[in-house]
Amino acid sequence: MSRGRRLTETERLSIARERSRGVPAAELATRYNVSLKSIYNAANHGVGRQVANASRSRVVGIRVSDRDLQGFDAALARRGVANRSDAMRRLMLAANDILRPDDATAEELRSMSAALNRVGNNVNQVARRLNEAKLSGERLPYTASNNAEIRELAGLVFEMADQIQELFRARRRSLDLQVTQALAGLSGKAGHGSD
Repeated sequence: MSRGRRLTETERLSIARERSRGVPAAELATRYNVSLKSIYNAANHGVGRQVANASRSRVVGIRVSDRDLQGFDAALARRGVANRSDAMRRLMLAANDILRPDDATAEELRSMSAALNRVGNNVNQVARRLNEAKLSGERLPYTASNNAEIRELAGLVFEMADQIQELFRARRRSLDLQVTQALAGLSGKAGHGSD
């Protein structure tokens, strides 16, 4: 074996691939006419290169309207963030948390929806009785008790509407907190870089 022979980049990558497939280092040393150390170095070089390639940053291009971009910049400015690129990077990293469905809110909304359906069914029954009486020329069977039921149902609907608004406010506060945490430390950095 020639200890002075230098491997080409192509040979190093080929050796790294073959070593990862389990080809013995001694066999490769013989085939490429180099020392075992050269084989091990080439294999390590290939692994290092794969790691570096996996961690290499990429430029991501997106198209947005001027209005959308101005809105995004304004939202960042309200938070004191001046660097658009850093903000996008941080938001992308936090996307898993920010975009996670809120199962608790969804369950509460399903429950409220079922209750609203029950309210709607009760109102429909009252309306049906009134329509049947009107069509048959009978006196409308609308009593003080019916009026109390309708008022109670209306109160329930308004209460649910308030609860739904509070759910959305709480979700908004939670998302706002997550975005704030994602953008922490960027406040006051100069420039709206677009890299």
